[in-house]
Amino acid sequence: MTITSFTYLLFLAAGVFIYYLLPRKWQWVELLGLSILFYCIVATPYTLIYILIATAAVYFATAFLEKGGRKAATAGVIAVVINAVLWFALKGYALWAPLFQVMGITVKAPVAALGMGYYTLQAVGYILDCYWGNSKPLKNPLQLLLFLCFFPQMITGPISRFHELEDMYEGRGLSYQNLTYGAQRILWGFFKKLVLAERVGVLVTAIWGNLWQYNGFYSWIAFLAFPLQLYADFSGCIDIALGTAQLFGIRLPENFNSPFFSRTTQEFWQRWHITLGTWTKDYILYPVLKCSAMQKLSRFLQKKWGKKNGKLAVTAVGMFCVWMFIGLWHGEMKYVVGESLWYWILLMLGEIFAKRCKKWKNTLGITEDSFSWHLFQSLRTFLIYAIGIVFFRADNLKEAFSFLGDVGGVLIGRHFNPWVLFDGSMEMLGIGSADLWVIFWGVVLLFVVGALREKYGYAREWVSRQLLPFRWLVWCGLFLFVVLYGKYGAQYDSVNFIYQAF
Repeated sequence: MTITSFTYLLFLAAGVFIYYLLPRKWQWVELLGLSILFYCIVATPYTLIYILIATAAVYFATAFLEKGGRKAATAGVIAVVINAVLWFALKGYALWAPLFQVMGITVKAPVAALGMGYYTLQAVGYILDCYWGNSKPLKNPLQLLLFLCFFPQMITGPISRFHELEDMYEGRGLSYQNLTYGAQRILWGFFKKLVLAERVGVLVTAIWGNLWQYNGFYSWIAFLAFPLQLYADFSGCIDIALGTAQLFGIRLPENFNSPFFSRTTQEFWQRWHITLGTWTKDYILYPVLKCSAMQKLSRFLQKKWGKKNGKLAVTAVGMFCVWMFIGLWHGEMKYVVGESLWYWILLMLGEIFAKRCKKWKNTLGITEDSFSWHLFQSLRTFLIYAIGIVFFRADNLKEAFSFLGDVGGVLIGRHFNPWVLFDGSMEMLGIGSADLWVIFWGVVLLFVVGALREKYGYAREWVSRQLLPFRWLVWCGLFLFVVLYGKYGAQYDSVNFIYQAF
């Protein structure tokens, strides 16, 4: 059962129906039962075993935290270490397996739990919040289990904080707005995944599967298409998760905010995978910058290099820790190079040259609020992101650099074959002209919705203020679009969400 399947919709409908029939004090129990049943259906037994072990470690650790003292600190450290070790042993296989291979030992890849990366971060965040006094430890271990394994968010997130979900145990009354907004959000997620991501994925998979044959402008197609596929896939899953939770009256945190409208790389990462970014800032960046060693280093560098440069150097160290963590969390060295180092260097260069760039813009008479300048900035940011995301798609570092070399080679006339865009060669990639038109209008719709969100907060808020016939036209039209042009069948069912791997 995938979350884009008809079976999932039946599972969800039955769950929602029973949820609102129950007394409010028992509704959270039904959510826990649904979550466990969900994992029994879609995951391996290892998932439940891992969740139970990690939950037990978190529960006993936070129980000690209320007592305070050295025992509390020790318990917190042990719980964090247990979760980290479990993650590293199961999800970090690609990081430690080469060490054994050097010694001539072949290690079989372990079976990892579904959504393990997200569950681990949520558990560690909860422990630290309890330790710092930001949250009170739950007395009921079953309620803790629900917080950590609430089923909508465990495929690809979002990563929730306890204060964002602590009212989920109070129950909810039936709300027309929650039902309609939840269903609309799920429908929008279905559109992104089934209509757009799966079609774009056909192009990307065909080209990446034969890089030696499909070069030149084919490389540029894959280069520009994969970020779109990843966004539609990842954010589509998040939309389904948020819509599912809202059907139960629960608001999960947003994870995307029209990232392709970003003007800078820094702004992009404030709009993309928002919950991971805020998690790393709160639990890695700020603790690193506030620790005594970094404070001493900051004072030393400010005396030696000046206040501004000293602070910038210390910030660079803290940001390096953040980006190294993000790369390692994804589980392979290619992510460390393609994501951690690439974006960290660019972000730091942006900080270093920010003042000088502002002078250049003033000298050239560039109006920062103009549409053309915003468009240029957004395209530049997209290309920067596209370069880094190549390392997500490539099997290894060598393949990633080879692909980027081919993309760059086109700019100097190597493998210059623009005619493949017009001579019917695209059909060799397994996609026809009708599919290309679906992709085109799908992308147009995606950016229209993004523009409405930029102006009104949520596109559906704008739609909800329109006349009833118009509202029905919009949602019925989107429903028919998904039904008619979504990619279904046995072949589709085997396609998982890209970020499910983390």
